[in-house]
Amino acid sequence: MTPAAYVSRVRALVAAAVLLLVPVSLAGAATAPAKLTGLTAWASAGSRLAFVATSAAGRRGYLWTQPYGSGTPRLLRKTPPIGMEEIDALAAGPNGTWAVLERTVGNTSSSYVVDVVSSRGGGAAVTRGSTPILLAGDGSFLGYLAVTPSGVQLYRIKGARGTRVATLRGVTAPQEVAVANGHLAIRQANGSVVVATVGGAVLATIPAKAASVALTSNRVVVRTRDRRLAVYGLRGGLVHNWRLGAAAWTAGLAAYGRYAVYLGANKAVRSVRLSNGSDRIVARAGSGFFFGAVALEARGALVPLTTGRSTVFRLVAIPGG
Repeated sequence: MTPAAYVSRVRALVAAAVLLLVPVSLAGAATAPAKLTGLTAWASAGSRLAFVATSAAGRRGYLWTQPYGSGTPRLLRKTPPIGMEEIDALAAGPNGTWAVLERTVGNTSSSYVVDVVSSRGGGAAVTRGSTPILLAGDGSFLGYLAVTPSGVQLYRIKGARGTRVATLRGVTAPQEVAVANGHLAIRQANGSVVVATVGGAVLATIPAKAASVALTSNRVVVRTRDRRLAVYGLRGGLVHNWRLGAAAWTAGLAAYGRYAVYLGANKAVRSVRLSNGSDRIVARAGSGFFFGAVALEARGALVPLTTGRSTVFRLVAIPGG
């Protein structure tokens, strides 16, 4: 090997070593993730993310938005919408809109308030009630489930108005809603999952013993109470049933394409290939911890990582995804 060739090879090896040391969360990102304080709620859909935090990248604010996996948040609102004290949940709607929910649950009475926030930050009241409301939105469909004495009602939000779609047959105590590609998967208190269209047609009721639920374009993905990942068709037929690798878990399940991701005991993000059950750790929290939820889109998994007094949204590549 000539001296020039040797030097060239050494430089190539050093460059490769440097790339291996770059955190997965920064790979492919133009800027480092913004440091957040006071993060309380967040949601994503497709190419965008919204979250509630008292500060982002050293700036004070309240409701923020940014592209999925980006490190540059944009302030949407400095305060909650008028009539709200805080935002407890968000869901993505069309044209850059977000539905926001405030829950106030007391010993003798409860209050649920839904507003819609435009892409420019303007807010408008949609509904309020004393019985539970759950938001549902994937960037295309935006709506909510309302528990009423006559049954659980599905509403679609258009503009600043909630329009009743249907009474959801077989839904009695909804705890969680996933929405994708015109379908809803509703986890109930007894662990069953009801699959319906956004038009209100019920397709299946699955006795799944579900602890959490997610949707892809054609699969219902369930993390069961006995540490399994069950994959169903939209009509309720069981496709796969895999044992999970994590001995413990926290809230958080998402699915996209061929994969699901979940949180293992706040310290690891794990991915599962739906077709063969391959379960692997794709990110570790190190001295920090993951919390709250996890999202999955084509670019990878997104998860809040808290270290010390600040939080960043870490973008995690899914090998083979």
